[in-house]
Amino acid sequence: MTDHPSLEEFTQALEELPPEFKAQLTRVLHPGAEIDTLTVKFDLVKFVTELQKHNQAAEWEINKLKPRKIDVEGIIKDSQKLFDFIVG
Repeated sequence: MTDHPSLEEFTQALEELPPEFKAQLTRVLHPGAEIDTLTVKFDLVKFVTELQKHNQAAEWEINKLKPRKIDVEGIIKDSQKLFDFIVG
């Protein structure tokens, strides 16, 4: 006789765990499955800011037009669009 539980016993023990323990086990076993949305959003804000600055410079160089002003609302709106696209 072995000291190890059978597969059925192990499966039954996992099913009897409380939901918070199951969630913690999932995070440990699949660490890439959880998305750190705050970090992603900050990175998208930085990316959109740099992109808008680049677009301003390109608009000036190509068309000699006064660039649009970069505003916080526009950055947040564009970042949110990208976030929704990536996550959704």
